[in-house]
Amino acid sequence: MKAHPSSLLVIAALGLCFLQACGVQRIWVGGSKCEVSAGSVDDFFTQDILPGMESNLRKQRIYFVVGSASSGMAEEGQWTLAVDSVLVPMRLRTDELGAWQWSGGRNFYQPVREGVMVTEEVELDASGLDPKESSYLIQRWQDKCIALVLPEVRHIGTVAMP
Repeated sequence: MKAHPSSLLVIAALGLCFLQACGVQRIWVGGSKCEVSAGSVDDFFTQDILPGMESNLRKQRIYFVVGSASSGMAEEGQWTLAVDSVLVPMRLRTDELGAWQWSGGRNFYQPVREGVMVTEEVELDASGLDPKESSYLIQRWQDKCIALVLPEVRHIGTVAMP
């Protein structure tokens, strides 16, 4: 029995879909399809800072991610944190023991009465993720991005400025 050419095309297309599904996992983040990395980090935590004077700035949240150079990520590229449906720009530095430390901040605002100091509100880009989803450390280059799944965030406390 001879196979019809169109059935061979369907079988080839299904085979290709199967291979892609079994391959690298990808997610949509910030308008890009990023490869999910199998690397890991040592810690992911936040600290909130309350301003010392009344203003529309309710609090600042600083995010920290700590890992080793063996986390599977390269040093170059642009770094962002996809958390709570937003993209937080992150900076990378290394400490004296070679650990990598990423940090970035986000401001939360509130309405205020007339006459109270108002700071310019900074809007972060949307990640496109559901706020209940995992958080990701994203590394971007011109034509590629990698998403490293982060452990559950830990809050280390709140600091009130004098």
